[in-house]
Amino acid sequence: MVAQTFEKVWYLPDENRWRNMNIKAFRDVGRLIVGDNVLEFQGKKDTVIIKHVKRVSYGKQGRDFVNNWVKIEYGEDPELSTALFADGSKLGWGGIFGGTKRILAAVQHLVE
Repeated sequence: MVAQTFEKVWYLPDENRWRNMNIKAFRDVGRLIVGDNVLEFQGKKDTVIIKHVKRVSYGKQGRDFVNNWVKIEYGEDPELSTALFADGSKLGWGGIFGGTKRILAAVQHLVE
């Protein structure tokens, strides 16, 4: 499989709740690279490598009632980590126009 790259992807390490007092819907923005068995997010603040994907889901998260997000649970039991991604292109409208669904389709093969 050829790696797929998504530009201007929003990233959250966990759900953005109202109590967190974050104004933005995301924590970081960057490039998401989907490979055969690994996912890499290269953001402005962090780089996150995701292996051993256990679950992938799609839907609303936290306080963002507009955009759907791809939620990835990964790592080794019992201490799973979470990463959430959404298409942040077109000033945040890219996800509404199908960009986040394209991310979902690209990562579903990673579930172990």
